Amino acid sequence: MSTAARPAEEVHNFLGRPGPRRSTRTLGDHLRPPLPPTARAATGPPAPPTPSRPPTPTPTPPPTPTVAVGSARPGERVLELDGERPVMTVRAGERTGATLRILLQWDRPVTSTGLRRSTDIHLGCLWETRDRHSGVVQSLGDRLMAPGFGARQVLRLGPRSEEGEEILADGKHLDVLRRVYLYAYARSSALDPLTLAPRLSLRSRDGGRVVLTCADPTPTAGGDARPGAAGARVVLLASLHDVDGDLVVRRENVLVADQRTLAHDYGFADLPWAPDGSTPRSP
Repeated sequence: MSTAARPAEEVHNFLGRPGPRRSTRTLGDHLRPPLPPTARAATGPPAPPTPSRPPTPTPTPPPTPTVAVGSARPGERVLELDGERPVMTVRAGERTGATLRILLQWDRPVTSTGLRRSTDIHLGCLWETRDRHSGVVQSLGDRLMAPGFGARQVLRLGPRSEEGEEILADGKHLDVLRRVYLYAYARSSALDPLTLAPRLSLRSRDGGRVVLTCADPTPTAGGDARPGAAGARVVLLASLHDVDGDLVVRRENVLVADQRTLAHDYGFADLPWAPDGSTPRSP
């Protein structure tokens, strides 16, 4: 009976248990330098796939508002009344209750040294209600508002500066007025419309404007109303009329001697005036 030792694998197989596996590495494998980390990582198991993010939705821009060709936005509407088109009408259905700004502006004369001179030009109006009451709004004589009671005034005269002067008309109650005559006047000297070039604009809340420019006004027969004459202190710029609910705006462009002559020529003869013909008096 031979006593030579059997390999361990055979012994274990004989005993019914799995024997140890022999290493397949050789001496050369042990003597070879180790692989770098990147190489070892490359030989490892593949990394799990990175979950992909859903694509970010691109915001849809709002639709561009369409504007009809040839039409203007409300704030860009400018209508100029001149000799060829002296009248315009705002229909009753188009009138709003917003404040109507009536602004007077002018050109300031410049001296030989380039300085702007102060001016003597002011805004005023004659008004008449539906029940035939009439009056004046102007700073000369301190008639700063009318008609109405307390704070509810249809016409209000704003402060004056060399940039202009304006009358605020309450659009909600403007229909109580039958007619309004808007004029520019000088207090102490002749009004020279050719030098000052007064212009009147009516501005609504939405930015629309009606512009009236005084150019070579027509003198009336009452008094000395020639441009530059001593008595020509008033130029009638425009008139407003309520006709069956429609607002009619008319360019007048008439040079008048004074406010008293203007009132007499346009049906306000019952208004009393001071001897200067420019300052209203209480009845």
